[in-house]
Amino acid sequence: MKVWFKRGLFSLVVLAIVTVVGGAIFLLTFNPNSYKQKLADIVQQKYQRTLKIDGDIELSLFPRIGLSVQGLSLSDRNSEDPFASLESARFAVALWPLINNRLVVDHVAVTGFKAWIVRDEEGKLNFDDLLQAPPAGPPLPVARSGVSLLPAAQAAEAPQENPVEPAPESLPVPELIAKRSGSETDFQIDIAGLSLKGGEIHYFSKRSNVIGRLLQLEVNTGRMTFGQPFDVAFKSRLSGDYPLADGVLEGQGQLSLDPASKSYGAQKLNVSFVGDLDELQAQSLTVKGNVAYKSAQRQFSATNLDTQLQGQWRGAYPVSDLSASLSTPKMQIDSVSDLVSFEKLALRVRGKNEDQDLDLALDVPRIQVSPAQAEGSPVVASLKVSGPRVLGLGLTLQGLSGNSQELIFEQAKLDGAIKQGSRVAQFKASSPLQWQPSNEWLRLPEIQANIRVEDQADAGSRFEMPITGQADLNKGKQEYSAQLSSSTEQAQGSLDVTLHDKGKGSLLDAILKADKLDLDELRSIFWAAAPEVVPTTEPEPQAQAPEAATEQAPAKEGGEQAEQPKAEEADAAAPAEQEPDAALSYPWLDKVTFDLRFEIEKLRSLGVVMDQVKAQIKNQGQVVSLSQFTAQAYEGQFQAKAKVEPGKRFELGLKLQQMQVGSLLLDAFGNDYLAGKGNVSLDLKAQGATQQERLNALEGGLTVDLQDGSWRSVDLDQSVRDINEAVRNAFSGQIPLLLPESDPLRRTVLNRLQGNLDIKKGQATFRNFRATTPILTVTTAKGAKLDLVSQQADVTLQVRLNRNNLDAEERKSFQDLRNVLIPIHISGPWAALSYQIQWKDIASNSIKKALQDGLLDLLSQQVSEAKAESRPDVKSEVEQIIKKELQDKVPQTVGEAMKQWFKP
Repeated sequence: MKVWFKRGLFSLVVLAIVTVVGGAIFLLTFNPNSYKQKLADIVQQKYQRTLKIDGDIELSLFPRIGLSVQGLSLSDRNSEDPFASLESARFAVALWPLINNRLVVDHVAVTGFKAWIVRDEEGKLNFDDLLQAPPAGPPLPVARSGVSLLPAAQAAEAPQENPVEPAPESLPVPELIAKRSGSETDFQIDIAGLSLKGGEIHYFSKRSNVIGRLLQLEVNTGRMTFGQPFDVAFKSRLSGDYPLADGVLEGQGQLSLDPASKSYGAQKLNVSFVGDLDELQAQSLTVKGNVAYKSAQRQFSATNLDTQLQGQWRGAYPVSDLSASLSTPKMQIDSVSDLVSFEKLALRVRGKNEDQDLDLALDVPRIQVSPAQAEGSPVVASLKVSGPRVLGLGLTLQGLSGNSQELIFEQAKLDGAIKQGSRVAQFKASSPLQWQPSNEWLRLPEIQANIRVEDQADAGSRFEMPITGQADLNKGKQEYSAQLSSSTEQAQGSLDVTLHDKGKGSLLDAILKADKLDLDELRSIFWAAAPEVVPTTEPEPQAQAPEAATEQAPAKEGGEQAEQPKAEEADAAAPAEQEPDAALSYPWLDKVTFDLRFEIEKLRSLGVVMDQVKAQIKNQGQVVSLSQFTAQAYEGQFQAKAKVEPGKRFELGLKLQQMQVGSLLLDAFGNDYLAGKGNVSLDLKAQGATQQERLNALEGGLTVDLQDGSWRSVDLDQSVRDINEAVRNAFSGQIPLLLPESDPLRRTVLNRLQGNLDIKKGQATFRNFRATTPILTVTTAKGAKLDLVSQQADVTLQVRLNRNNLDAEERKSFQDLRNVLIPIHISGPWAALSYQIQWKDIASNSIKKALQDGLLDLLSQQVSEAKAESRPDVKSEVEQIIKKELQDKVPQTVGEAMKQWFKP
């Protein structure tokens, strides 16, 4: 017994000595660096990537198998561009656990790890091939050795003789590792910990142009085993070029990796970010909870998820003091099985925009959607904006049914309200809702809506507009349509809108058919309640009139003094018109082509009332065309065509046939300086970036042929009678009052008015002008023109008595003016024309004798005395009369609207 014991003990000692000596000999003779090229060849054969090891590979056996490597890099597939690199890495493997089929790594330390991740146009990542089985290739002739550092090396050396199943080495890398650590061989991998310092991960997406990177990356983990959670903590600096990003990203949690089932998870996750992310300035952004992802099933789940944000948004709609949260105790999204589940999902967003407070809320108590059925509690969302204007919106989706292919809500309700001052506008709408998520198709088959506007300061001021219809929104086919109808005292009609995209841009078709449409009334109702309309107080021009009047120099001739302040006001407004129309560019016009048609039986807009209106508006890029506009109005026909390129040019063609022009001007511009029934034709075109440039380039023409009308501001018949009395009574000194300024209370009765205006470079020249009154025939002298740029007149009227229309007594009375041409010069700004009789140019012996007898002195004295007397402001009285007549009109008229065409 002792002998066998001694022999056994001796054998063990000899075996130990042999092992130690053999290991020492192996360490002294084995050089792992000789396998660099073999490793590079294997990687090149299997993955078409270049592996480089610039540093030395160091190997140790006792007390653990240790391996360290420096200067390692791996290229992209079939490219010399780098994919990953590291400065140094080292780890140690315990020997005895290997006997029990367990790989126990003491610790892994990596320094200077860098990776460049690229996503191509199709959404594939540049490391997808590493996660897939490499293509089979011919084995490389590699010299056999007793040691193999990689399983792939054994596969390259082993003969391929009719394999019944794929070799483990041909499996994707994660599955290979999982297979080695799975139950098939009971081989387990256990890493005591990982330490990574100085890491960088660069990301570039060719699909979305996203460019970002993680810099100064540090990662530390606890004990790592596949299928078991392990602690991990990381810290890095997030930097991005598109979108712009700069901040500190750090977090911790318990990570779980299971490559065999392609399942990944994080428990007790706590991630935070502080810094800038695109337009978001995050003072604190945290994500907490438990998340899991199964890539094979494309299944994402989360429990106790809580996201908190503090900061501010610096976008087009800036929000300060931003506070947001998103929480849910349980959620699951399974893309493969079409499963969606939410419980108690709550979203809250609060902040401030200038002087307004924002409050957004979304609550999803419970939703479960599967291919078999869909059910859940009502979904409620709300938005409130408070401040000088109060806006509230509420959305409720209830009665969920259907399945994952088609969700059906029994009722979708939208409530809204806007309050400004005492005016409150409310909107309520409801409809069943059908939604097909896979086809991106939404349908509202039975829309029932109501708009209500009331003024709390006036209990009797209330307006309601019911709206019915349907809407079909198909994003998958890029087709959107809606049919709406309403019937109120102000609007009775229907609207049919279609928007679709056939690959050449969006095309918008709309047809509005109405029996009655009063846009002025609707504007007066809704504009006061609209958020963008804010009444502003500006000093009235009249406030400076007295002061300005005292500074005026005495007029050289009667009427000039009263008009000088208006000329100064026009000059003061001129500089503001020189600014370019930079804001009048609409990029969306290049993306949308529209065709809008209108058929309205009775229309009231901008003060004008029209019947049987038909219109069509189209565009080609930035050019918008009114290709058709016809209507019955003011006992005649109305036709118009227009073409506008905002901020560049416009063309306008207008024809009035047998129309009462005075009624039209009264409703459109608030005055009827010219009246009569007949035909008017207007053609204008101009181009330029500012109002001044467009006026300077204005060209076209105006043709007028009116009968039985009048011209406000002067009574030529009475003026000729006054001239005749002044000539006859010049010697006695008793002459009628002949003031040179215009008088809105006076009218010249016109039997007929004919003429043309030729417009070129903003100057309008009279041609073939002829007007007849009960006793006169009026023409224009050569060179008569209107300056449309400065809005000044320089016109000389040639007035002659029409003796055929005079009775015997009048003929005798006008004997001194028989066959006499009386020139009357009209000049000054349009708003305050002055009329000067050119006495010295009248070829009449009686008038010349009256002038010699002191007629001009009497006229000058008469004007001075009239100025000295306190006379009421006739023009103001007329304006008040007109305003009283038009007190039911909407404040904005066509004239005011047309001014916007010329504004810079």
